[in-house]
Amino acid sequence: MNTLDLIHATPQFNAESIPAKIRAIPALLPPSQREAFRKLPFDRMHNFRDLGGYRTTDNRQLKWGRVYRADKLSSLSDEDQNYILRLGIRQVSDFRSNEERQDAPHKLPTNAGITVNELPITVDAAQIERITAQLHEENVTADDMAHFLVEANREMVERFTPIYKQWLQALLSEDSYPQVFHCTAGKDRTGLGAALLLSILGVPHDTIVQDYLATNTFTAARVDHIVHYVHEKTMHQVNQDVIRTLFTVQEHYLREAFIAIEEEYQDLDNYIETALGFTQIERAALQALLLEPASDV
Repeated sequence: MNTLDLIHATPQFNAESIPAKIRAIPALLPPSQREAFRKLPFDRMHNFRDLGGYRTTDNRQLKWGRVYRADKLSSLSDEDQNYILRLGIRQVSDFRSNEERQDAPHKLPTNAGITVNELPITVDAAQIERITAQLHEENVTADDMAHFLVEANREMVERFTPIYKQWLQALLSEDSYPQVFHCTAGKDRTGLGAALLLSILGVPHDTIVQDYLATNTFTAARVDHIVHYVHEKTMHQVNQDVIRTLFTVQEHYLREAFIAIEEEYQDLDNYIETALGFTQIERAALQALLLEPASDV
């Protein structure tokens, strides 16, 4: 069994399912309780979270329950599917490659009227499962993996800005919400997507980095579980640090994407306007859809 098969076979560590009808929905909670449930309780997803509540520089905040970021939706339990229905998801934006979608098709609730937008970003290092399959065969170090992921973030800007533009422009339609956008692990392609969206909305860079790095907090138990399981099952042949690097994020990955933006477009605002097509008019329109006065709670 290769490394990829082992990860697919990793037992779930949260096997006891919570009925969907009693799972928390942040947007329906009192404002003071929402942050504690930013990461939503799924059985078979580990990085599904609400972007609500992030404050902008002009003291507004993202509405809760409008935009979610996530990992793949291919292994949802029955209760997970019922939970998706409760969340009222109307649109899914999928940044995975065609190969990734074929290998792990969506398992969404049937007859829910959910629109799926296929927006393939085929950066090799961001396709977790493709890279994982090579770990057994190549002498890859943790530093090699980190460098690979840094280059992936540059490539996402240099080659796939038109895909991000297509996705972000579609968000100007009210029909796009509630929406979840995702890739496989919900950290690289999805992480940059979240950073670009939050930038357009006027969220400070420190908060954007905080959201990006939150993957490490929210998936820590799952990553530990995978690392230990694969390390034991391969008789310690796969480097634990390499696996951990592959499944986590580091601040300089995202920084490299913003460096690539500045090299090509001088600054972020120019990139947002000329490459993503958001003049002040479009930015104001998106802000009107997604922002509200900040809560003092």
